[in-house]
Amino acid sequence: MLDSLTHEAPSDAVLVHGAGGNNMLWKRSLQFLSGKATAYAVDLPGHPSGEITCRTIADYAEAVHGFVMEKGLSRPTVCGHSMGSAIALTLSLDYPEDVGGLILAGAGAKLGVLPSIVEGLRDMPLKAIESAITPMSFHAIDLGLGREARAALSLSNLPVFLNDYLACDGFDVRARLPEITAKTLIICGDDDKMTPPKWSRFLNERIVGSEAVYVKDCGHMLPLEKPEALGKAVQAFLAGLIR
Repeated sequence: MLDSLTHEAPSDAVLVHGAGGNNMLWKRSLQFLSGKATAYAVDLPGHPSGEITCRTIADYAEAVHGFVMEKGLSRPTVCGHSMGSAIALTLSLDYPEDVGGLILAGAGAKLGVLPSIVEGLRDMPLKAIESAITPMSFHAIDLGLGREARAALSLSNLPVFLNDYLACDGFDVRARLPEITAKTLIICGDDDKMTPPKWSRFLNERIVGSEAVYVKDCGHMLPLEKPEALGKAVQAFLAGLIR
């Protein structure tokens, strides 16, 4: 079973981090949740260390679905950030009967990756993370936020970054978005350079009944840069499912 951080929540939820990350991504956002159910922030296989066993978004979705089944969760909300949102979308499409809600943060229906990032992760992964990926991930970053960002990355397993970015590069569910039936919240930073707001607008236009929220002065790493805004949005969404 996947390792997880847990916190009380209005209704059950599974929170899925992004490429090269770990469940510490959600630590501060979880503090804004309350209720009688549970939010589980999972570590994906191989994160933050260990063997890489998942090569595609579909592989990761199977692992998260296995976690849902093992925990005996009944139609939880799946909340994903970046690559985690791709995993959430895949779960909602492949197992619609097991997903009660979707929260897509820093998301895209297609997650193309710049060739320069792939090349950097192949040749000098740490340099690519520090000099290319991190600067693109924030609206503004200071020393404290930088330390928090490092804690939320799987730096003890650098090969997982290339693996994850290649998985993202192969992801594309644009044609399948009208199939989604789960209640959906889309949330994006207004200065997101990795998954720009136009990608969230695309999702919003094609997922029937979805709601989109854009967070001011925020980049791609919404759970780190604006944890309160994200946490309160998640709390309200989860509470709305039980009314």
